[in-house]
Amino acid sequence: MKDFMKATRSALAAMTLLAADTNAGTQEQLGAYRHQIDSLDQRIVEAHLPVTVPNREQQVIEKAQEFAKGGPLPAEAVGRIYQKLVEEMRNWEATLDAAAPRSPSHPPKGGRSK
Repeated sequence: MKDFMKATRSALAAMTLLAADTNAGTQEQLGAYRHQIDSLDQRIVEAHLPVTVPNREQQVIEKAQEFAKGGPLPAEAVGRIYQKLVEEMRNWEATLDAAAPRSPSHPPKGGRSK
C-alpha cells in the first residue's frame, strides 16, 4: 500500500511540477525535483503520517487547477481528475484498513484522518 501511495504522490507531484515549469524544466532540474519528491515521500512513510488529510487534498486539487490554467486541459477537468484520484485512494485505503488484522496492542486506527 505504501509503495502504491508513494508512487501515486510522486506521479501527482511530478505532473504538477511539469505543468508549472514546462519551459524552464531541463532534465537535470527534473531529476533534482524527483529526488526531492522521493526524499519527502520516504520521510512521510517513516513518520507513519496519515496518507489522506482532507485539507491538504483540497489544496492539492486547487493548486493543480491553478497550474492547469492555460494548459491543454481545462482547469475544471484537471480538478475532477485529481478529485477522482483522491477518492480512489481513500476508498482503497479504507478497504485495506478494514481488512487489517487487529490485536490488543494495535487498536483500530479510528482517529486516522481521511
